[in-house]
Amino acid sequence: MSSFEKTRQTHKINKMNNLYETDFVEWTIKQAEALNDHNIKALDWENLKEEIEDLGKEQIHAVSSFVKRLIEHKLKLDYSPNQYPRNHWKTEINNFQDEIERRLTKTLLNKIDIEKEYQRAKRLVLSEYKLNLPEQCPYSFEELMTRLPAN
Repeated sequence: MSSFEKTRQTHKINKMNNLYETDFVEWTIKQAEALNDHNIKALDWENLKEEIEDLGKEQIHAVSSFVKRLIEHKLKLDYSPNQYPRNHWKTEINNFQDEIERRLTKTLLNKIDIEKEYQRAKRLVLSEYKLNLPEQCPYSFEELMTRLPAN
């Protein structure tokens, strides 16, 4: 590669890095086009790698968050004597199950720490209610995802 070509390549990389920092959506479009065209030289490898890693983490975080909220509402439903908010809790449980189903993959399921999310949900519930909750999560993932009977 001549020095002119190296300079030109460096300019393209700098331009792509600048686009990444100034217009992320346009950067993603350009990266998708480069991938579609198999244009390896047009790929912003460093930022692309970082974004792919972050995407995976974001998916884990999203599903974990919905699992925590699902557990929180199941605990309220199963352990609270309050009658008034029960329908709301059931609706929320149904919504969280939908969101988990929408995002969950087999490989993602292995990365969700139910016990960790239980401890977080338990803390939330205990900050609202004086309840006697189990030390360990009383639900399996399958039990969490089992639909409640219709009213």
